Amino acid sequence: MNSANIIQCLSELFDVDLDLNRPEISQNELITAQRLAETIKSLINCNQFDFEDQVTLDLTNDSHDNESEDDYHGDTSSDADDEWDNKENVKEHYQLKSYSIDFMKEVVDFADEKDASGKRRRSWKTVQHRYRSIPNQGYICRFRKYLTQQGTKRQKTQNVDEIVYKKFLNAREQYLPIHDIDIQRWSLQAAKEMQLNDFQASEYWLRSFKNRHGICSRKITNIVTKREISNFDDIKKSEEEFLKKFHQLSKKYLSKEILNTDQVGIEKELHSTRTLSFQGEKKTLGSVASKNATTHSYTIQPTINLDGQLVGPMYLCLQEPKGRMGDIVKRNLFEPKNVVITCSSSGKLTSSLVKYWRDKVLVPSIGKKALLLSDSWSGQNDDNIYNELKSIGKAVHRIQIPPKTTSDIQPLDKYFNRQMKNLAKRLYNRVALDELNVNLYERNNIIKLVSLIHSQLSAPVFKDMILYSWYASGYLKSDPSPFKNVNDVCFSHSTTYQACQIDKCHESAFITCSWCTKLLCFQHFFIEYHFHE
Repeated sequence: MNSANIIQCLSELFDVDLDLNRPEISQNELITAQRLAETIKSLINCNQFDFEDQVTLDLTNDSHDNESEDDYHGDTSSDADDEWDNKENVKEHYQLKSYSIDFMKEVVDFADEKDASGKRRRSWKTVQHRYRSIPNQGYICRFRKYLTQQGTKRQKTQNVDEIVYKKFLNAREQYLPIHDIDIQRWSLQAAKEMQLNDFQASEYWLRSFKNRHGICSRKITNIVTKREISNFDDIKKSEEEFLKKFHQLSKKYLSKEILNTDQVGIEKELHSTRTLSFQGEKKTLGSVASKNATTHSYTIQPTINLDGQLVGPMYLCLQEPKGRMGDIVKRNLFEPKNVVITCSSSGKLTSSLVKYWRDKVLVPSIGKKALLLSDSWSGQNDDNIYNELKSIGKAVHRIQIPPKTTSDIQPLDKYFNRQMKNLAKRLYNRVALDELNVNLYERNNIIKLVSLIHSQLSAPVFKDMILYSWYASGYLKSDPSPFKNVNDVCFSHSTTYQACQIDKCHESAFITCSWCTKLLCFQHFFIEYHFHE
């Protein structure tokens, strides 16, 4: 090979005349020429050289795809260039599983639309212009195939999930009990109908399904009849009307003047309905000091306001055999500042005891006026109970929460009462587990327990928790969350293994005081009565 001939060929290829009147040569041009010269010299001096082509895989039409652009008729659609605002069109990943069934149907219908002569109206370019997330026209054929087979396996599984969840919602709307086996049975039935033959409704799938939809096993706390279910719309309507009435009336009152009160029955010996135990045991038993104490109760009546506070003392109605206390009992009775004590033969309130609550708890705790929300219990429905207060310059406007709605729109029922019972259960459980020589269903200990519960829940740290009770019931528009409840404040896991902080006490802590934040053992909290006003 002759280098001059190569240079001459290059000049012809680049259409450049090789004359001597050339401009000044730059440094980059000189370096390029030197490197090219080295390459040419190596080619001249070698006896043999080979050219290699490198091959790679790339996206192309499927081998089974017989469609070509010629299969599409010229575009006669006037909206071919319209902007198409669809979230499916901005996908960056082109795997088939990224497309929904609805999107596939839409694309196929658009591509297959025919004119009067039976030919396709749109070209592949038109289809791709409208659906830019489709990388090539082979996907249209694949879309048709998957639609014929009722979608991909992933999509079929998603459809099974949706069908089962709808069945679950329908059953719970009717308050029917549902168990794991029902979820699995529904899913297998749906999979069979979709020809998803390898679907097994495994424990892993079941657990994932429940996690996705926030489903868990819960204890049934209330039983309702089918008649109540059929009246559900009427109940919801009464709730809405009551809330509307409240919002109109509440404009005339300050937050601290809007009250909710409720009677709560407490067993003399509270016990847990769940426990850790051994797998496979046929009976799981729980022990109590007295079975009679688990069925006989006393009544407490807390009152809260819309300002996030407990109002006045706690009202306590003890159960006394003859409906009254003897002189000896009265002389030895523990009477804390924050509990007003009365009694009845059943431990429940009567109409006369409601008046006693009015005079001893409500009246001393309010100003000149108050808006009182209470439930439909017949013992407090007499308007004269509150009309009589006008004679002493007090105006209490009571509005009655409709029947069957208290679990939804009574603030105390919605959240606060559960926290109050939780605190009581903690005390009962500690006595039982540590075999403490304390009789919590004895009269004075009941009073002490109620007093300490009221004291702890009156702490400012629980203000947002009380406000949440109002918010969750529909009376407040702003959510006070996040807030701390009884477990967060008094029984935090971080304090489980710490010692009591009273000097020279080495007992393990039972509770964190919501007022002073001291860690206290049972002795220093309950026995020695750790009270805050």
